[in-house]
Amino acid sequence: MVRPEVVDYLRAHLGRFDEDDLRRQLFSEGISDDDFEDSLAVAKANAKPAPPTSAATVPLRKPGPDRKKALKLAAALGGLLVIALAALKLMDSPGAAKTAASDSSGESGFVGHAGWVVRLPAGYTGVSSFKDPAKTDEVVYFCPHGTDPTDFIDKDLFGQEGIIRLEVAPSDFPPNAAGVAQLSAVVSHKLRLTQFRLKNIQIDTMPAVQADILAPAPHIETYALGQSQLYFFYGGQEDQLWRSIVLSLRDAHSEN
Repeated sequence: MVRPEVVDYLRAHLGRFDEDDLRRQLFSEGISDDDFEDSLAVAKANAKPAPPTSAATVPLRKPGPDRKKALKLAAALGGLLVIALAALKLMDSPGAAKTAASDSSGESGFVGHAGWVVRLPAGYTGVSSFKDPAKTDEVVYFCPHGTDPTDFIDKDLFGQEGIIRLEVAPSDFPPNAAGVAQLSAVVSHKLRLTQFRLKNIQIDTMPAVQADILAPAPHIETYALGQSQLYFFYGGQEDQLWRSIVLSLRDAHSEN
């Protein structure tokens, strides 16, 4: 079926991006292959030069919750305004490195399967896989380019190798004070056999709980409550690298 909003979107982007990239982006937004092909044929038949505007500011459809979410993500990342379109190049296979284009500083943005975004320092990438067929539980390792994937197995190497693990899954906790209290109790129970310090922090608009594990295996953990996702970061220590990645997290559903 020809969808006028898709035709308009394709007219604006054909010639700038590969058709397969556009197909993947639109499929992620709920456009079927049949609708894409029908709309593509119309867009090509009536092709006209695209206006000189940033691709990230061209809406696919009239503003609604999904488009507002995407626009808020782009705004939140400031210099990475093209991150959503750069993400068209990301491969969706388990274990694939998925990092968007770098900005002038060498930093880049990683777009998660559920629409969240993390800013990565220069020289870093994200390696993603899923723990379930429905792709509701995503695990990403943020690491320097060229990191041996076998290093992901040994968490004791995370600190010295500069690896940070993030797991994103549906949350059982409401993103409010009651949810933070419940989450703190669960984390404390999980760490009951260790020595640790627990504190509440804020990541953008999301409440979070951070645990500094002192013994027997020192490391750092942070749990952030999005509107529908629980974000669990695991790393070697709280240093500048840790803070720059963890505190850059943006959950579109939590944007105001």
